[in-house]
Amino acid sequence: MQSHLYLSLIPEALVLSQLPPAKFGSYMATGSKRQIEGPAVFIEIDQSADLSAFRMDEAYARCKTHRDGSPRRSVYVAVFNVLPRLPLAALGRAYLTTPAGITLALDEAPAPSLAQDRYHLYQELGPVYPRVASSLEPREFCTCVTSMDNPVSLPRLAFIDFKLGGLATDCEAALTESLPYQNLDHLRECLRSLRDHPERKTKTVYRGMRPDILFSLIRSGLYLGDAGGMKFYPVPDEATLESEHHLWWHSAQAVRGY
Repeated sequence: MQSHLYLSLIPEALVLSQLPPAKFGSYMATGSKRQIEGPAVFIEIDQSADLSAFRMDEAYARCKTHRDGSPRRSVYVAVFNVLPRLPLAALGRAYLTTPAGITLALDEAPAPSLAQDRYHLYQELGPVYPRVASSLEPREFCTCVTSMDNPVSLPRLAFIDFKLGGLATDCEAALTESLPYQNLDHLRECLRSLRDHPERKTKTVYRGMRPDILFSLIRSGLYLGDAGGMKFYPVPDEATLESEHHLWWHSAQAVRGY
C-alpha cells in the first residue's frame, strides 16, 4: 500500500500515512471516530527529496498495514522544528480541511501583489501562532519575520492572510461587510498603531496558543517561506469555490469561530 508523507501545520508535525490526502485530512480534522473537530492544514512532501534530517527509515519500517488489512493512518516522524528542516522544493500540493472533514487541494502559484492594501492581517500557522496586523505585503512580512538581522526571528514561517474589508485601506472605515472577528475595536486600534507609527511594521492582535482559522475569511492563500524564498498556494475566489468546490465552501462558511 502506498505511503504518503505529509507536513501538518496544525499541529506542526511530519507524518507518514497510507491514507490519500482527502482521507488523511478527514482523519486529522475529525479523528478516527469523529470525536474531535478542528481544521487541518497540511502539505504533501516529495519523498525523493533530501530528508536526511529525519529518521525516515524507522518511520517506513513502522508504516505497515494493520493485520486486518486496513491502512496505517499515521506514523509520526517528527513533531518539533519540522518546517525549517524540510527543503522548500520538497513541498508539493497543499490541502485545507474543514472541521467537518472536507478537503480542498491547492496548487502552488506565483504570489500576487497586494500593494492596493495599506494593512494586512496574518494568521501564523507555525512554529508560533499569533495573529498579526502589518503594513507589509506577504513576501515582505515573511522576510521580516525570518530575518536573522532582527533581534527576534523564526527560521521559517507558515501563514495565511485574512480579509480586512474596508479596513485594509482605512482603519477608520465604516464597514459595509461583516467581519466576524472577536473584539473588532481592538483590531482597529492595532491598525491605528501602524498608521500613527509608520516605523512599526507589525502589531500583534492576538497571542493565541493555537491558530483560530476561518477558511472562509482567507484573503489570498497560504504562504510558507523564509528570507531566502517563499511558496504560495492561492485559495480560489468565492465564485470559483461556489461553482467548483461547493461542498468545501459551504462547510467552510458553516464555521463561525471557536
